Amino acid sequence: MLLVMQKRMLSDALIAQTSNDTRFTFLTEPRYASAALTAEACSPEITVLEIPESGLWKSAEKCFTVCDMIHRQLPDCKLVILCSEDDKDSYQAAIQAKQECRIDDFLFYDNSAHYLLSKLEALV
Repeated sequence: MLLVMQKRMLSDALIAQTSNDTRFTFLTEPRYASAALTAEACSPEITVLEIPESGLWKSAEKCFTVCDMIHRQLPDCKLVILCSEDDKDSYQAAIQAKQECRIDDFLFYDNSAHYLLSKLEALV
């Protein structure tokens, strides 16, 4: 699985929680501009992309453009968006992207790591 996110604490927590679990192997890519190339190089089953709450990649549409690029390169790769439930614009954009089949699922990163991992496992 490829994690594209600014929240390093979250990606580190997911990796730590699954360190003894052979079902999960995570790679991280903190640079959104490199995410499609990284995905092409590692061919993950699932790519999890965070819509950050600040910074250059805060735009949900920019993040979905990365998802579109990954989907063109790797049509079998499942795409999951993480966003804040406090960011109404982001989660409404995620709902629309899910309805348009641009992504496979979205989750709030405020959920527990256990819930996130169970959702990811269901996609494999």
